[in-house]
Amino acid sequence: MNFKRTLIWLVALLLFTSPLSFVDHSFVNAAEIDSIPNTTRTMKDYDHTFLSVTGYASLGVNDRSHYIDTPFYRQVKTEREFLQAILDAGNGSVKVIEVAKDLNLGWKALNLSSDEAKKYGFIRKYRDPMNGFTNPKLASSGVSQLDINNINGLTIFSKKGKTIRSAEFKLQRSVNDIVIRNLSFDGMWQWDDTGKHKEVGWSFIKVNGANNVWIDHCKFTIAADGLIDTENGGSNITISWTEFGLPANEHPSEESDIYQSIQHMEGKYASNQLNTDSVYYNMREGGATKEQIVAYAAYHSKVHLSGSGDKDYVNYVSSSGNEIKDGNQRIRLTLAYNRYTNIGQRIPMIRQGTGHMYNCYLDNSTHYEVLDNVSAIAEYGTDTLSRALNARNGASIAADTCVFQDITEPVTGAELQGLDTKNMDEQWAKLFQSAYNRNLIVNSHITNKYGTYTGSSWDNNGENLFNNGFTWYDKSTIGNWAWSSHIVGSESMSKSNPPTDPFTFEYHSNEKLPYTYQVLPLNNVVATLTKFAGPNKVNLSPIGWLQTDYHSKNNSEINN
Repeated sequence: MNFKRTLIWLVALLLFTSPLSFVDHSFVNAAEIDSIPNTTRTMKDYDHTFLSVTGYASLGVNDRSHYIDTPFYRQVKTEREFLQAILDAGNGSVKVIEVAKDLNLGWKALNLSSDEAKKYGFIRKYRDPMNGFTNPKLASSGVSQLDINNINGLTIFSKKGKTIRSAEFKLQRSVNDIVIRNLSFDGMWQWDDTGKHKEVGWSFIKVNGANNVWIDHCKFTIAADGLIDTENGGSNITISWTEFGLPANEHPSEESDIYQSIQHMEGKYASNQLNTDSVYYNMREGGATKEQIVAYAAYHSKVHLSGSGDKDYVNYVSSSGNEIKDGNQRIRLTLAYNRYTNIGQRIPMIRQGTGHMYNCYLDNSTHYEVLDNVSAIAEYGTDTLSRALNARNGASIAADTCVFQDITEPVTGAELQGLDTKNMDEQWAKLFQSAYNRNLIVNSHITNKYGTYTGSSWDNNGENLFNNGFTWYDKSTIGNWAWSSHIVGSESMSKSNPPTDPFTFEYHSNEKLPYTYQVLPLNNVVATLTKFAGPNKVNLSPIGWLQTDYHSKNNSEINN
């Protein structure tokens, strides 16, 4: 870590661990607000009640502890047992799947017979990278897409934090009330030598229209595309107590995807198979060591895409008149108590919908150490983004009591969508040009190369470190919070035949957040998430993992 960054971090650490509240006195005005409008929250130290389902998923997921010792409970130890359990969950005969062993669901690793492939038709081969494999481990195992369909009520968990490798779970719109807890997900990444992250769309989980989804105490390493994305109107989603990303490490496990892939690239470099079109070649020729590139590779660009496209501005109505509820305006996402390490952007990015984020810890410091200290990586590496909240097309995202370490743009984008259209087709740029995007951070702390600040993104008329990547349209709008918006006249609009005049919006300024939530004190966020976020961080019995509310339990099944 260079001297300037070290000094900033040490000063912030001293302040942050002080029993006194602290501010950067270059901003002399007091915080305008310290809580999100139209919400009810409590603040307390960590205890077992923080294990309860929270956020939007609390409106629709259910306790399944009563399925213990019934035929609806299935423990699986092999890949085929897991596939059979998913098949049986589709007909309602399985409500709980306990993963008792690590599973490799890669397409080649499964090696299904033709009869098995027909039987388990919900899993299929994921396409290969367009420029071929750079990860020998993935080339050998392959990658799968696994559709989860026609399920109303299912919990998938592991008592011991087992790992599922090389499969993307797609939670389709026929799925409701699904819980995924205490699992690790890995095996969806390889070195992209173009540096563009466009070779293949591998993600870990796509909430593809499903409703009422709780993902809790899990871990997602790095993937070729998103980590957990929401598409086609998925709603009432909570992701809690989960780890995303990896710290920069020059000496990872030899079994890791990073080690396997960089070893492969080093072999190609040593045998003169690379040229100046290769990012790896340019870094090595510029003086970067293999180990330094290994550390740089521990970075994930796109984390939570919510809203698969501008085109999904309303629900789809079929020719028979049936409404398919897949519009982006339905998206409701909560991110609570999550730890993000060396991530690039989309935490979250939401089109039209609503996001609520609290007690999250984002830390890009070890990635920036590599960029600061290795000139060849800084010159040729494309993984330099460091962003978080990005509301688009009239969306609202609010963050409460979070910590941002070496995040250069906690809020990105523009208040008026017409000021941020570079990634939009002309048709949608015109239609959404008047949409106001609402981003808000309260009671939070940031330290980065520009300094240190604690407070709200509305402080000092929006002139503070939280808004470094945000373009304001009219700062008189500060304080005009709305949890959601509505396209005027959308009830009579057709997705297949969009209007030509720009949309006008109604903003629901009196809408209240439909749940209460509790937060840790700001000074406790980093230590508590470091201890408890991720799989195998709390010790629960199976009955404990199947519960959703821990407020009134005797908690004999909990041993933190």
